Amino acid sequence: MILHNRKRFDSLRFLGVLAGFLVADSFFHIVDGFAAGLKAESPAERIGAVVFGMVVLTTLMWFFKRFFSSSFFHGFLVATGLFLSFDIIVFHWVFQLHRITNGPEANWLEPIMVIFGSLFVWYGIIKERKKTRIETTTNMFQG
Repeated sequence: MILHNRKRFDSLRFLGVLAGFLVADSFFHIVDGFAAGLKAESPAERIGAVVFGMVVLTTLMWFFKRFFSSSFFHGFLVATGLFLSFDIIVFHWVFQLHRITNGPEANWLEPIMVIFGSLFVWYGIIKERKKTRIETTTNMFQG
């Protein structure tokens, strides 16, 4: 009976992942690439779009730090940092698939994003290691 329930749980989990992928993929292809008809054409508008993204990211960071565990927050920082640094280095610079903006401001915005991404990865890993070390030491003396 337990094995049967586990197989059922695994199939439901797989169906959930598949449904999530199909829904996300559908929305990705349905949404207009110009953000509801808005298109950033001037350098100021393109930089403004990047700043808007940074404000949203900062708001999410504040929310996750305030309402979730520190391990979740550190994981979010590392994931964000990997995305910022790895995506820009590999897909923007090595393969030249796209840029952060379509203008020349990408030449100085992208290195800044790589630096911040690397700092996020470093900070998240260092803080999580320190937290784990403190918890391990505390558990050693408790018991």
